[in-house]
Amino acid sequence: MKRFNKSSLAILGSLLAAGALAGFLLVRYGVEAPQDRYITITAHKYAYDPPVIRVNKGDRLHISLAATDVTHGFFLEGYDVDAQIPPSDFNFRVRHPSKSKEFKETDEIVVVASHTGKFRYRCSNTCGYMHPFMQGELIVNPNYLFSTSVGMSFGLCVGMLWIFRRNGNGGKS
Repeated sequence: MKRFNKSSLAILGSLLAAGALAGFLLVRYGVEAPQDRYITITAHKYAYDPPVIRVNKGDRLHISLAATDVTHGFFLEGYDVDAQIPPSDFNFRVRHPSKSKEFKETDEIVVVASHTGKFRYRCSNTCGYMHPFMQGELIVNPNYLFSTSVGMSFGLCVGMLWIFRRNGNGGKS
């Protein structure tokens, strides 16, 4: 079995880096302009509807909350939002825990999706025995890690094919 020489490893490393850069740039410059998104989240024993919300970085989220059975809570991790949602009411109470302990009544929460990633929203008001499992996800795209990994995988495949063909064995031992 032959070992890889330094030039083959350098080319393979260059293709990995080029693939990672291509994946990153494809997502970075292929993103839509920020939009206003109007979302209604309905809380019921022991789930939120919708359970997953996907938005893009920079989008302004107008979130309306409703509860169908008992008083529920809504805490959005990473965005300093906590709300109490009484049943059968269009208004709810909201606060920003890092700024104030007092709730203010409103009919909409406005949040700008300022950082990418996956953020959980969960019930912050004990609503029954399955309360700890009541949660949803806010996913803020783009997912740089995924696209960069796909680009690196493509670069690795191309590099390995090139090395095997260059060594003249066509990938056979």
